Amino acid sequence: MKTLIAALALTSLAAAQPATWFPPNQLVTIGVYYYPEAWPESQWDRDLTNISNLGFEYIHMAEFSWALLEPTEGHYDFSWLDRAVALAHAHHLKVVLCTPSATPPAWLSREHPEILMVRADGTRMDHGSREQADWSSPVYLHYVEDIDNRLAEHYGSNPTVIGWQLDNELSHYGAGVSYSDAAQQRFRDFLREKYGTIDRLNTDWGNSFWSQMYNSFDQIRMPNPHDLVAGANPHAMLDLHRWFASDTAGYLRFQAKVLRRHIHNQWVTTNFMMNYNLVDPALSAHDLDILTFTMYPVSGGLFEGPLGFRIGSPAAVAFTHDYLRNLGNGIEGPMELQPGQVNWAPVNPWPQPGVIHSWILRTLAAGGHIVCTYRYRQPLAGDELYHKAMVEPDGVTLAPGGKEFKEAIEDISAIRPLYKPNLQPPADYASRRTAFLISFANRWDIDNRPQTTRWDTTEHWHKYYRALKALMAPVDVITEDKDFSSYKFLIAPAYQLIDKDLVSRWETYARNGGTLVLTCRTGQMDRRGHIWESLWAEPIYNLVGAAIPRYDVLPEGRNGRVTYEGKSYEWGSWADLVEPKPGTETIATYADQFYHGAAAATRHKFGRGQVIYIGVDTLSGQLESDILHQVYSQAGVHPARLAPNFFVDWRDGFWVATNFTSEHQTIPAPPGAKILRGARSLPPGGAAIWQQ
Repeated sequence: MKTLIAALALTSLAAAQPATWFPPNQLVTIGVYYYPEAWPESQWDRDLTNISNLGFEYIHMAEFSWALLEPTEGHYDFSWLDRAVALAHAHHLKVVLCTPSATPPAWLSREHPEILMVRADGTRMDHGSREQADWSSPVYLHYVEDIDNRLAEHYGSNPTVIGWQLDNELSHYGAGVSYSDAAQQRFRDFLREKYGTIDRLNTDWGNSFWSQMYNSFDQIRMPNPHDLVAGANPHAMLDLHRWFASDTAGYLRFQAKVLRRHIHNQWVTTNFMMNYNLVDPALSAHDLDILTFTMYPVSGGLFEGPLGFRIGSPAAVAFTHDYLRNLGNGIEGPMELQPGQVNWAPVNPWPQPGVIHSWILRTLAAGGHIVCTYRYRQPLAGDELYHKAMVEPDGVTLAPGGKEFKEAIEDISAIRPLYKPNLQPPADYASRRTAFLISFANRWDIDNRPQTTRWDTTEHWHKYYRALKALMAPVDVITEDKDFSSYKFLIAPAYQLIDKDLVSRWETYARNGGTLVLTCRTGQMDRRGHIWESLWAEPIYNLVGAAIPRYDVLPEGRNGRVTYEGKSYEWGSWADLVEPKPGTETIATYADQFYHGAAAATRHKFGRGQVIYIGVDTLSGQLESDILHQVYSQAGVHPARLAPNFFVDWRDGFWVATNFTSEHQTIPAPPGAKILRGARSLPPGGAAIWQQ
């Protein structure tokens, strides 16, 4: 087992052949999931014929098939998959294969129950679903290594196979972190490596409080709110999140390394579940060749506008692209894109007609290179009976989602001949490019202790993201390893955990002419989650040109008001009370409460640049949008005023508009523009492509 653990050591594994795998002139490659093992082999040829005729370019197979690939321990049967891959080749379809580790076979679970994850309440999961295995288990890693190795050895040189997906939506779904003995030991190993001595851990965790001191790492168990009378230690919880994300990244690194023993010119990815915040894709950016994700926007939420429940969260869809595009090789896209109604949400409505087509074109607009949908055929048995697919249950008739995929495939095929290499974006558009700085550790720490049930970190991010897209600003969602200097604008929302080095980088950025926008909850703590031994958030005072002596939150049903440029806005979740220093301009003020007239947002000139501090989180996000519009206007970059959730982007010479609002929108195309797909007026869920 030592070799398995050693394989998890940090190392960059990803190859770098995106131009070979995804030629730029192809723009977006579109595929579909197909499960040959679920259907009579007599239907395979018919299905793959229809898949090919629809214009799909690859099929995705074998992610949940371990029990068929290894029916009993040590006995392998790849013959059925060989026939399916050969048939795909005959129909000019490429293949993405999967490691089957998301669904261990019954023989493995029964022979080795220690591979199964353990819930917070001590319940050990059982065979009969998926993601029930514990990837912290050395025993499980042994069996995963074996099946991965045999699959890679068998298909690693097959020219029909273009890539591999590792596992599936790593998360354990609603079960959360595994509390197994193996996981407990790996958590302690993580802490030993991070802290070195138990004294340092005790200090950083603040363990003198409530007599939580440890004498050795062996005494430590994962903080488990289920077992605790009062709240869990917040510093231990932050380390638990950091460990789980690190351990998950190590599991992906381990599988990728196993595959790369044998594969040749085949890429490796995994489908991150982006609404699951305990897994951080940035930790795998250099281990995977491309970064893909699952996206099911319509899953029971109301979202914005009367049709939001049919359109989903536009910010979540677009933000994910702009985040993953700036990691690794820059090749990204949805590996699972919703095909219609699903079966697993609390409420499962039909998506708005046209919006599936628009989700696909959002990948084009965002610079993505791959789209895949789950799945070609609607299942007739099993847990996903109500999950729609490309075709109806008869296996032939196109479903509504299938028609929209067909339309999007035709759109991409139609514009491919118009692609021209090495085009540069229009100057006005490029001048608005903005860096959007995020940290998963900030989200984990804030979410562990939000101080109010009204706070939502992801929604706070999305308010600023929607505001930027309304300006028609191209956005790069970045992490701290990136250079800030190439951006005219840098936004760092709710950046709670900081250090002096980051503050220094922000100061250098602003001093050299950049516009830095910071928001409420920034700079309150150090990287450990400790409040500074100073005035509240004092490390950013020089940067923002103000003090932030306290903050306020309001209970449900009680909203405060803030004014800006003669307009009034409501807030409820968070309000930093800002005290500007001489020379710092107040740009928004509180209009009620006991601090009526206090500053809510400020502008501070810093060197050749400026720092904007927006200390309030409004209900609608309109204040944030209005302030950013003024900031960008004063910077001379001519921002647009698009409706929120009406997104317009430029990519490789093409303008792409996707209307995720509940009303018709007019595309901002000049009279002479050549509209290639769609029309000037877009209905809710509509999309258009044009050149000018």
